[in-house]
Amino acid sequence: MRLTQLQIKNFRNLESAKLTPVQGVNLITGDNASGKTSLLEAIYYLSHIRSFRTRYTTDLIQRETPYLQLVANIETVEQQIIPLGIRRSRNKSEVRVNKEPVKRVSDIAAQFPVLAIHPDSYKLITGSPSQRRQYLDWGVFHVEHGFFQSWQRFKKALLQRNAALKSKQKFDICQLWNKEICNTADYIDQLRSQYFLKLSPYFKQLTDIFFLNDKVTIEYKRGWPIDKSLVELLELNIQKERMKGFTYYGPHRAEITIKVNGQSAQTCISRGQQKTLVALMRLAQAMQFTEATNKPCVLLYDDLAAELDANHRKLILTELSKMNIQLFLTAIENEQIDLSAWHEKKMFHVEHGVLTVKE
Repeated sequence: MRLTQLQIKNFRNLESAKLTPVQGVNLITGDNASGKTSLLEAIYYLSHIRSFRTRYTTDLIQRETPYLQLVANIETVEQQIIPLGIRRSRNKSEVRVNKEPVKRVSDIAAQFPVLAIHPDSYKLITGSPSQRRQYLDWGVFHVEHGFFQSWQRFKKALLQRNAALKSKQKFDICQLWNKEICNTADYIDQLRSQYFLKLSPYFKQLTDIFFLNDKVTIEYKRGWPIDKSLVELLELNIQKERMKGFTYYGPHRAEITIKVNGQSAQTCISRGQQKTLVALMRLAQAMQFTEATNKPCVLLYDDLAAELDANHRKLILTELSKMNIQLFLTAIENEQIDLSAWHEKKMFHVEHGVLTVKE
């Protein structure tokens, strides 16, 4: 998949912009607050129907305008063009794929897989386990087609069970959803485990390059003890769960732990090293996705030059140039980014929300 054209209207400080990128690398330069990050954010929003910078859609709609609009063309590996469109007001959203309305984020995400690396990406390591589950599930969703439906079924059953626990229903009422939870949980864990096994070698390959003198390990924990069945745990812990008001074990409690030299990466390495690790996690995902699907994805890398020192910047660019992805980079000056390894490249400049092509 690749983005061939994007028209932006009223998105942050981008009143009207038209982006026609190439398949290889697209470098967007401009001063701070010029709108270059907003361009990446618009591409991300087109895939995820949410921002990587804010939880509030109203932050994205340009002031004193009624709505934002994104209209794009996506080209498949079969060279089929798929139009995507989003129109979002402050209280209403309209999303279309191939000119047909869609209501689920998954429908548009499946058509246009996008990964992003940005200044807050370190929170993938330092933040809550839910962020690391989202990281894992992005890959499972795009590679294993049965995952999304099972996850939806699991969430529905979990919601019902938690409601019964919270309202202190009788034991047999609380346990009504155990079978559905366990059936879907085992399948979700199976898909996550399979994906993690396939992803791990790519991550190791990259950490061996970037962390020469350190041992970096990554581990998947499924959300309940490996030596116990989930159905047994749900039955044994019903009293404790009724007291707490929620289901304690299951795939909603899964976690990825990352250690450097045996210690948690959350506390034992610097913020800069955390940012490097997260970049490698995203690169590993993009590499595995391409290998598994034989399709390129889109990778957004915001402010690469500011996030990495000169040595790591050179190493990252070398790895990126080898990958079968459509890449969007931002920087203040184009001299900060060496694009010599790419055959297909295009440069843009943003100033006060106005996008131009650099020759």
